[in-house]
Amino acid sequence: MKRILSVVIVLTMLFSLAVPAFAESYEELPTIYVMGAHKNDIYNAKGETIYPLQSDIGAIIKEALEPCLKELAKGFVTDDFTAYAEEFNKAMAPIYEELILDKNGDVSNGSYTRFQSSVDNCRGKTSGYETFDCRLWYDWRESPMKTAAELRDYIDDVLEATGKSKVQIVGRCYGANVIAAYLEMYKDHAKANVADVSYYSSSVLGIDFMSALFSGEIYLDDVAIENLLDYYVEKEEIIEDVTAATLVTSLVEVIRQAKLLGLAGQALVNFVNNFKTDLLPLIIRDSYGGWLSYWAMITPELYEKSRDFIFNTDELKADYKGLIEKADSFHYTVQLNAVKTMTELSEAGINFYIFAKYNFPEMPFYEGARAQGDADTTVFRQSFGGIASDYGKVLSESYLNSVPESSKKYISPDKKIDASTCLFPDTTWFVKDLHHDFFSPLHKMSFEIMRYDWTVENEKYPQYLTHTGKGDVVIDELIPTIGTDEDYQKEEKSFFRNLIDFFSSLVNYLISLIKSKI
Repeated sequence: MKRILSVVIVLTMLFSLAVPAFAESYEELPTIYVMGAHKNDIYNAKGETIYPLQSDIGAIIKEALEPCLKELAKGFVTDDFTAYAEEFNKAMAPIYEELILDKNGDVSNGSYTRFQSSVDNCRGKTSGYETFDCRLWYDWRESPMKTAAELRDYIDDVLEATGKSKVQIVGRCYGANVIAAYLEMYKDHAKANVADVSYYSSSVLGIDFMSALFSGEIYLDDVAIENLLDYYVEKEEIIEDVTAATLVTSLVEVIRQAKLLGLAGQALVNFVNNFKTDLLPLIIRDSYGGWLSYWAMITPELYEKSRDFIFNTDELKADYKGLIEKADSFHYTVQLNAVKTMTELSEAGINFYIFAKYNFPEMPFYEGARAQGDADTTVFRQSFGGIASDYGKVLSESYLNSVPESSKKYISPDKKIDASTCLFPDTTWFVKDLHHDFFSPLHKMSFEIMRYDWTVENEKYPQYLTHTGKGDVVIDELIPTIGTDEDYQKEEKSFFRNLIDFFSSLVNYLISLIKSKI
């Protein structure tokens, strides 16, 4: 009896030790990292660097200023701004001349990318994969549909080099668009060879402020302008003197409440409207509109309007037919079907992990720019449907009360985000105070999450995290987000209260200025 009891005890102990080990068991898979646009240098046919841009932009603008202003003045007299647009474009177009695609949407001038994809760093590895061991290098100017075929082939190369059965794919910003094109075009290949997909600050659903420029739908909102000014003065501390910074922020608030900021914004919009149909299509065709990657980042709502605004005559549509067809291909085949395809592939067994960033103001160029995101892309678009408060605000009490009890767990501790409306609420994370341009804190986190198939219920990485560093340096860590007083809506003061604050800060500034001179 004692012997049987001993065996039972031993088996129980062994089983209890095995359970956590089994729970964390996994097959470490190679992770293919798909970088965003602009991450691969471009050389011209002579082997000279043409991207990053080598031109002295300041000198070019200075030289062009006088002739441009002359033509602009004539335009206001004649109500014809064609000559002004051509003069402006004559100065700017050479900057991008060797970089843009031809009118068929191809690279035809012999320019090429500095880096090429390789499996050397992951060949023969069975574990210990690093972030950039399997990095897809590609020409970010070209069609994402073309790059999708390169991704498919690279997946095959990585699987052969590592002997693994599947890969994980991470897409950063525009890299997510490339992955979306691959998933749409090669679904069966993805089902057979991809275990997990992670998107960082995805632009699959577009970038709003860029879409406003491409479509000519420019709008300046006084609150959005104030948000941006406050951010640079208070958060980025571009004015180091605290007294001077306080003076500027209080002045901006007084100007906004006096409706002068809105009036100034509207006056600028009216000014731009006079010549935007002549100028914007011309300069965009010869710069960013000459890259198919940028067409793939136009929002689905404004894509057709943007296309018709930039190619605004039958002659232009015929001339750029090849490029337009390639741009259309992504919009109609991939972008409009992205959510449906992600849902289908999720049901087929591919795990999707979405990482969005927030607490930055948007560029104030479009209606709706009061929203918040990562300074490039809004929370809604990054997270595929997440609801967020306006920048500097929190979700209203009425909204929070309307959220079903079962969904309240998806509300952020700072009351700024509701993840329950996301496409994948249980596998969508939000990182506060991490700018669009910085990604390194996400690497370790996302790799662990994919490795163990974690949801937001895991203990180590809750759904809401805050970046403790500034930019991509200092204390580059992620900690759980908490609610603090500063997260809540600023006190809405009256115009006269703000006016008193302004004069008070002006007096303090003058006193500090006098003291510094004594």
